[in-house]
Amino acid sequence: MEVLDTAALLSWPLEMLMQGICATSQLDEVQRLSPSRHLMLESQGPQFVSPNPAAIEIAVQASQETGDFSGLSSVDLDVLALAFSTGHTLVTDDYRMQNVCQHRGHPWRGVIQDGVREVRTHALVCVGCGAVQQQGETCPDCGANLGLRRV
Repeated sequence: MEVLDTAALLSWPLEMLMQGICATSQLDEVQRLSPSRHLMLESQGPQFVSPNPAAIEIAVQASQETGDFSGLSSVDLDVLALAFSTGHTLVTDDYRMQNVCQHRGHPWRGVIQDGVREVRTHALVCVGCGAVQQQGETCPDCGANLGLRRV
């Protein structure tokens, strides 16, 4: 079994998805991107599970440690939480998700692409005053935009 990101749900043949596990929140994402694929997945696709709050907190913490938190959606965090809580390999082409897995020593593989080769740590830095922030788009200190910078 593997935990499948939305890229796999959209691009893989249905028979490859049958043994996968996905976050329930991914159904809305698939519905928005491909309504016909959504119908097929609901009727004959992978197992859909909601991650528990403790696992989501682990995913949030791990993504904050690498600086990837600001670039991950709530669906991404659900998928990471599901992978961490089940121990199954995460299948994703999202470099941020791969980076968080790599940081935690959790197994992952790409859907179509090869993926990251090293763990990278990032920080949200204000382009105006240089303050490091945990989240947001603008600096609460000076109001300038925040930019992602490799640490």
